[in-house]
Amino acid sequence: MEKLPAAKEQTLLQLINEIPAVNHVTATAIDDIIKKSTIPETAFGALGDILKKYAGATGDIQLSSRPTKAVVICCGDHGVAKENVSAYPPETTIHMVANYLIYHGAAANSFADFIGAHLSIADLGINGKITDLPGLIDFHIADGTKNSAEGAAMTKEQAVQSIYCGIKLARQLHTQHGVNVFLPGEMGISNTTASAAITAALLREAAENTTGRGTNISDSRYKIKLATVKKILTTNSPNPADPIDVLAKVGGFELGAIAGIILGAASSHSLTILDGFNSSAAALIAARLNPLVKDYLLPSHLSGEQGHPLILKELGFTPFMKLDIRLGEAIGSALMADVLDMSIKAFQSMTAPDENKFFMRNKIRRELIPPDSVALTRKTFDYYTKTMPDLDQNAMELCQLRWDNLSKPIYSLGILEKVAIQLSGILNDQLPQDISKHLLCFGIKQGGQSALQMFKDLVDLNQAAWINSFVKQTTSPTHPKTTLAMLTGDHGQMDAFEFGRLQGEYLSEHHHVIGISLLDTDIALAGKLADELSNPNGTLKWDKFNFLSQLSNNHQLLASAVLGAIVSASHNRSLVILGDRAVTAIASYAVQLVPDCGPFLLPIEPTLYKFGIKIPGITACLGIRLVEAAIHALNSMKTFAEAKVAVANDGPGAGRQE
Repeated sequence: MEKLPAAKEQTLLQLINEIPAVNHVTATAIDDIIKKSTIPETAFGALGDILKKYAGATGDIQLSSRPTKAVVICCGDHGVAKENVSAYPPETTIHMVANYLIYHGAAANSFADFIGAHLSIADLGINGKITDLPGLIDFHIADGTKNSAEGAAMTKEQAVQSIYCGIKLARQLHTQHGVNVFLPGEMGISNTTASAAITAALLREAAENTTGRGTNISDSRYKIKLATVKKILTTNSPNPADPIDVLAKVGGFELGAIAGIILGAASSHSLTILDGFNSSAAALIAARLNPLVKDYLLPSHLSGEQGHPLILKELGFTPFMKLDIRLGEAIGSALMADVLDMSIKAFQSMTAPDENKFFMRNKIRRELIPPDSVALTRKTFDYYTKTMPDLDQNAMELCQLRWDNLSKPIYSLGILEKVAIQLSGILNDQLPQDISKHLLCFGIKQGGQSALQMFKDLVDLNQAAWINSFVKQTTSPTHPKTTLAMLTGDHGQMDAFEFGRLQGEYLSEHHHVIGISLLDTDIALAGKLADELSNPNGTLKWDKFNFLSQLSNNHQLLASAVLGAIVSASHNRSLVILGDRAVTAIASYAVQLVPDCGPFLLPIEPTLYKFGIKIPGITACLGIRLVEAAIHALNSMKTFAEAKVAVANDGPGAGRQE
């Protein structure tokens, strides 16, 4: 892309004022289709709103094609790095740019690849000599900003130019590559210091409320950082009514560019998915310049920076994920874009002709509880409760060591790191890969029906379309792996437990990860059972030894079957994804009964995700996809040594990264 001429503020403001309102007609059309579906509107949870947001932003009234996505990493150095506010030296910025473009070993590379997105790297103000970096977009404004603790970070003209560059970059990517979903990220040592100052200025907040630990700095360095943010605000007195003034005095070139990308995307009828604190601080600038851009924005996760929730509240957004991610390379937004992708594909499946949906429903493997009753002995139960395996601590320690030395701030991928480490311990493999996944659903009907009729009664065609689509995208595109284990009301608890145990045992012999969910045409089933088992705050209502007796007969059988599947799958060393509120509550009782199965379980909603989806199996599939993302990053990223990136000199990374 060609280097841009200097922009005038009047030209910039004219571009900003030309941003159109979103297309409410397309959003309404999607809403109408959802309302006419046989699936209750509330069952879609946040996915319905996400689809409407995308349709309104892009004008795609049919949701006829999947988004064209771009991860755009804007890079720039900060003069305030001289104040010693980061765990990494300033030269890390240029090292990471080389990592993006030469070694392809950063988190941005990994997650862009995972979701099938373009990756663009732009120089807005890197301080250093750049040679032989193929593909670097040259929007260089200066060799880093000035030290904002001593005066304005940049001139007003430079602030205008940074925003203008972002607008043009978004428009060019839209025109040349058809990009309609933008995932902006940033690389610039000390940029959380700039974002803390921007947030404090625009929201009129105290620095204590907006300043976090960034790259996981130590207590002593955090004190320096907080004092520096206070000094920045006192020295510059940014005008909270003038976002360009705030950017110029306390911001960064890359943050201005991200604000521009958001504005440019909106002017191109494209959606921007916000990542963490830094991209949200830039969004705050963009929204102050033109409030219409908020309709083109979608939040993703809640970062560990304490100023982030303040910005999201100001913008009117609620984050969908809480994954403890502390990295601004579009990681949370990539996961959100993946959810959008899968939802669009499932929506397309739902609007397909019924004959297609009959085919999708028949892809589900069916298992019916045997007619004969069983008598489980204490010996059988003791076998599972007293011989539950331990996680492989050595594999977990080696996996942790690899994560710590991948080219990112230590612990900055949060839950993703923990999930991969958990799986390494389960599988006795420090570097798990090529994992096999399966979705196991339990349903119940009264006896006297044929297995086929029960199956039809349990699985609505539109539900089948969503389940099949998500399972294809999370297990196998050619051989989607779903089992519906069907119980009948004329059996006892022991029969149900044994049936569930056999399902869990069989599947865990062939699959490393098993998602478990309840399935019924009554979308409210899982919620009803969960409410019988647990309190609104998630605590359990009953004693572990008599909780089953508190349930209705059908619910007793479902809970018994899920218990059997959880215990046997854990015993056979599979990671069990808890796919709805009821399964999560049942698993909590399972852990009380068999504590050693706890390390084999991964709860999803509401611990990690807050989508509120009630369509059976979808939350379990999102959990499976999260595991896939973690394993992909673990295997595809490069270490500091491999990518020739400077390591931490402060905080927990100092001395451990090499």
